Amino acid sequence: MKHIILIFLIILPFCAFGQDDETVMEQTSEDVVTLPPIVVESERIEKKPKRAIMGETISSAVGTGGDPLRVLDKLPSVGVLNDFVGILSVRGGGPEDNIYYFDRLPLGYPFHLYGIVSTMNAEVINNIDVYPGGYGVEFGSNSQAVIDIHSRSRTDRRVGGKLNLNPVYSQGFFEGRIGNRGYWYVFGRRSYMGPLFELLPILLEIENDLVTEVPSFWSYQGKFVYQLTKTHRLVVNTLAANDAGELHFTSDEVSDSELQGPLSSENPFDSQGIHLYSEKQDIYKSVVSLSRSFSRSNLAYGDGYLYRDSESVFSLRGDLQFWVKFPKTLFETGFDLSILPSNLISVGARPLEEGDWDFDFRLKQDGEKIHTDTSQTIHGFEGYLQATQDLFSAHYTDIYATLGIRAAYYNLIDNLSIQPRGLLGLTIGPDQPNTVGLSLLPVDLRFMYGHYVQNPRFYQLALGRDNPDISPSHATHYVLALEKNLTAETRVEVAGYYKNLSDMITYNLIEKQYENQRTGSVKGIEVSLEHEIGDAFRGWLAYSYTLSKRKDSLRDKEREFMFGTPNVLSVGLNHKLGSFEFGATWQYKSGVLYATLEDRELYTNPFTAKKTWIPIYGEITRSTPYHRLDLRFHYSIPPIFGLKGGLTLELWNAYNRTNILQVRYNSNYTKEVPVAQLPLVPFLALTLEF
Repeated sequence: MKHIILIFLIILPFCAFGQDDETVMEQTSEDVVTLPPIVVESERIEKKPKRAIMGETISSAVGTGGDPLRVLDKLPSVGVLNDFVGILSVRGGGPEDNIYYFDRLPLGYPFHLYGIVSTMNAEVINNIDVYPGGYGVEFGSNSQAVIDIHSRSRTDRRVGGKLNLNPVYSQGFFEGRIGNRGYWYVFGRRSYMGPLFELLPILLEIENDLVTEVPSFWSYQGKFVYQLTKTHRLVVNTLAANDAGELHFTSDEVSDSELQGPLSSENPFDSQGIHLYSEKQDIYKSVVSLSRSFSRSNLAYGDGYLYRDSESVFSLRGDLQFWVKFPKTLFETGFDLSILPSNLISVGARPLEEGDWDFDFRLKQDGEKIHTDTSQTIHGFEGYLQATQDLFSAHYTDIYATLGIRAAYYNLIDNLSIQPRGLLGLTIGPDQPNTVGLSLLPVDLRFMYGHYVQNPRFYQLALGRDNPDISPSHATHYVLALEKNLTAETRVEVAGYYKNLSDMITYNLIEKQYENQRTGSVKGIEVSLEHEIGDAFRGWLAYSYTLSKRKDSLRDKEREFMFGTPNVLSVGLNHKLGSFEFGATWQYKSGVLYATLEDRELYTNPFTAKKTWIPIYGEITRSTPYHRLDLRFHYSIPPIFGLKGGLTLELWNAYNRTNILQVRYNSNYTKEVPVAQLPLVPFLALTLEF
């Protein structure tokens, strides 16, 4: 009964504004408006703990090939694992802590082939909002960091498009207006990586027969927008992607004979949604979404090992912002009802997890593979309430606060979690909009607190032995942030944070089941400085220090997080001069973790009498630091017969630094064998726009 009351209280505000349609429909045709972006402008009270990246910044980013998500690792405390893999670690967290949305649709995975290129198109992205931690209750579906991507909803052209050709893939984008009320776009991409993989053995000294099926990918997006009335807007969108490929591992790559042989992978996902946006300026803004998503992970390798999981998500989600008193008091509420039919098939295999240095993902009982084939329909409900109030305002001081609570029910473990979150903001000093030169005031200070819950995944209950006592993982964030506009063109941000992590779920090799056995902590500081002169020049510097620790169980010692990078320094600039554009980015960061070799011992197989060397690993250490310079040169081709275009040349790792990807050992375990990341790579792309 209590759950029913909570649902009623959260859904009720969305129903209260339905009466406004009658008033709007009585207006004459002269009131028809073109598609404006739905924006509510307010004073300091609406500030959110996020970092926003605009579309124009993405298109001119250096070292990304124009990719929209590769630009994220230029933010402080946001980093990718290496040059090849685009897994994001946000403030010392892992990839499982991040959730991605694209126009309110869940993004199955952000990168093709874990990092070649992202699964969405940069041309339509209006902005990317990154919530690195300490954010409010408006988000919170099993995550600690949110990457919220928004595409544009209008164009000045009746019909237009853009084609992009480069050595890895080709893509096409088309868009247009629907009268004065609507907008549409479609986008498609397809890879052709055969020539690249013919070149890789020369660049990286890998065996020619390692790749037996060249990795391939495709993706598409589409969006339809229509302004129903002056208040209501309808949006229908879709996105999909698929990755596939096959490798063949020999004894040179894998010492265990069971894991030698083919490794094939296929990972499709697709999402569709219909959304109703409603807004009255300075009064309310709401969005109601009905969406459906599907994703599947399929991995087959070695001597008959297989892991396959698939999940569909049917979701009804609503979010409302209501100004009780503009701009002093803001009320927010929302809900998310979801149904998740899930299926899992495993033949002796489980997913890899961080901290498993030997990468032993096999599931066996008495020497035999454990077979699992099970299905279950999972139900979830999440709802939140949040209020923001301007507590005190004077000429020199503003104090505002946000207090919210999120409730989430998950029937897989019959768990109801309560997640409180809050923010206290202080602005010191008067506004000085016409000040010339350096200004010390005003300065914005914010303290944020948040409790975040991540529920168990279906495979963590279904694989291995049953564990009825498994429970959600918990994280508590504390963040202190400062923002200051030093001049009209220069902005500085500083943030310090601490995370306490508990009850994290990992596989217990001894008990053959998943348990809440891992704990951890993260503490760090980040500083960013940005200077802009109109559209002509942008320079920035970002530094972060993060110490991320994990303790795998009570019996284990505390260790460094495998995906963590303590020191990261990034410096960049972009300069436009007429039709020419130049950019440069230099990044320095701590090396990768690896286990040192302490000793070795000779092992004799009692059945075959074959002798092999077994390594004895010592302390975990880091390789030499990583640093890389990327350069970008772009020329905008003047219009010819209505066609515009551009030619872009990028040099990745311009001074050919040998950065370490991982450290392996020779077959006798007598010396280290470093594996390098990308060498000097030229990237050339031609774009045509009409």
